Parts: sequence; C-alpha cells; structure tokens
Amino acid sequence: MTSETRRDAVLVVARDVLGAGLLAVLIEGTGREALFAFDGERAEHAVERLRPSLVLLDCYHPAARSDAFFSAVETIASRVVLFAPTPPWDDVADIARRPQVTAFVHAAPGESLAEKLRRALEG
Repeated sequence: MTSETRRDAVLVVARDVLGAGLLAVLIEGTGREALFAFDGERAEHAVERLRPSLVLLDCYHPAARSDAFFSAVETIASRVVLFAPTPPWDDVADIARRPQVTAFVHAAPGESLAEKLRRALEG
C-alpha cells in the first residue's frame, strides 16, 4: 500500500449506488478516477486504503457523523466536499463546520447539484 495521497482520485462516500454512479460520470469528466465506499466497507477504512485527495461525502451517510472517518481524512491530508442530495440542510450544519470540510454543496429549487459539485471538483 502506498503512503502517498492519490491526487487524481476522488472517493465518493454515499448511501445511494445510482447517485454515486452519476457522480462518477461527473468526476471522470474532470479527468479524475472515481472510487466508492458504501455500507459494505467502513468509510474510514476506504480512506486509509485508497488515499484519495478528495472525498465527496453524502451528509446523510453514517460516516458524516463519524469521528473515526474525519480522523482518517485528516491523517492523509485529504479534502472533504460535503453534499446534500435532498433537503433539509440545517440539521447538518455541525458537520459542515468540521475543519476537514472545504465545501458544503447543496442545491436549492431550480439549481443544479451536479453543476455545483462540478465547480467544487474543479476548485
């Protein structure tokens, strides 16, 4: 296992396989590799094993409330973009304030979550 962070890798930590697949199209469109963690593997283990430079985290996934997950992210100096596929968003404000979270992306009615995520991936 390498100890270097994979700069071209984005780990998607999501509850929804179909939604994660759509995110993969978005990620791969930026020239990066899409990797995934669902319920079968604990998200912190995926971070440690895959060493992505960026994690897209579904704010309703159990990892979003896991200190072990955020500790693993901090250990490899990865960034987290927290995303909310559906409202309400006010109940995740405490997660969005974690120091490892560099952006909180959600779409209001009439906005495109995909477009906001694409901009977060580029920035």
